Amino acid sequence: MSKTYKAAIVGCGSIAHAHVDGYRLLDNVSIAAVVDPHEGARQTYIDTYEIPRGYATLEAMLEAEAPDIVSVCTWHLLHPEPTIAAANAGVGGVICEKPMAIGTGAADSMVEACERSGTKLVISHQRRFTPGWERARELVAEGAIGEPVFARNRVAEGLTNWATHTIDGTRFALGDPTPAWVFGAVERKSDRYERGVAIEDACMGLVHFEEGFELLVESDLERDGASAGWFQIQGTEGVLDVNETRVRLLNAGSGGWADVDLNLQEGDAAIGGNTNAGQVRELIAWMEGGPEHRGSGRQARVTVEIMMAIYESARRHSVVRFPLREKEYPLDLMIAEGKLPVEVEGEYDIRGFLRRDTVDEAEYKKLQAEGMSHHEIMRRLNPAGGG
Repeated sequence: MSKTYKAAIVGCGSIAHAHVDGYRLLDNVSIAAVVDPHEGARQTYIDTYEIPRGYATLEAMLEAEAPDIVSVCTWHLLHPEPTIAAANAGVGGVICEKPMAIGTGAADSMVEACERSGTKLVISHQRRFTPGWERARELVAEGAIGEPVFARNRVAEGLTNWATHTIDGTRFALGDPTPAWVFGAVERKSDRYERGVAIEDACMGLVHFEEGFELLVESDLERDGASAGWFQIQGTEGVLDVNETRVRLLNAGSGGWADVDLNLQEGDAAIGGNTNAGQVRELIAWMEGGPEHRGSGRQARVTVEIMMAIYESARRHSVVRFPLREKEYPLDLMIAEGKLPVEVEGEYDIRGFLRRDTVDEAEYKKLQAEGMSHHEIMRRLNPAGGG
């Protein structure tokens, strides 16, 4: 009989729902516990999903439960500490939310801790398991557009948020190439944050890969067409237009833009349960001696390095070549150095509405009983606001 893996979730906020949905689709995984310092947040998960136990601290959970897999669903700056603690406790696998970390130094600390302990580290770039992205990778490998030349991303809501997915997805479709240099530009006139991390008002970066092709990343420059799931790849013999559930091909044999048959199954249009289940299955296979996970910490670290290099290029006003030497968060450094003076006063967080500590718990439970989703409730009740 195959082993049943015990999972635990750290951080009972919005994104953890997708992790629960993924685990619940698998017969060989049981969710034993959740961790969150906020009692109302962890009790919501216990009640909603019938999870046996909740803990206020990670240390207490690790000691009592000894889980096989830990999902780290905390905010960005809180990713390294629980990942490293789980690795030090001998947890077999960690699935950490994106972005992996803010700064390559923090990302390196996670990778190194997991390598020392033998923990398999996966970053939740779950869109690598969507049919559109998987088919795009196959088409590139098959030569459907010839040799790749140029790719493009258009995102919003901060480089470290949406672009984490699109940069990762473009690299996935292109066979995970190695960046050689980056040239970037940043604008920040408002005091803007995302989940407690300073972000820009707009930025762009040109990434040149050792394999010879380039990627243009645009963030918050044009909202029209911006997406965390879209990218376009141009080759010597055609073009691919890609999102999670649709791929369009233009080449000499397509007769104009043609939709590629993805053989979509029920649930394939959803980003959440199925894709999260897919990344858990592949993690377990890796833990059992299989090949490295497609969303491994090693691959995700490259995405972090590209994003940090875009900021560092803007900071230095020069091309930045890899490996990136700066280990801290270049945007924070620019702000501290006075290079991005605020012209529109008023600090605000575009995800401020997700803060649970400012919500009336009795009202939360009432709205939940009425069938309102977590996001809808938080937007209605949270005075922290956020766009």
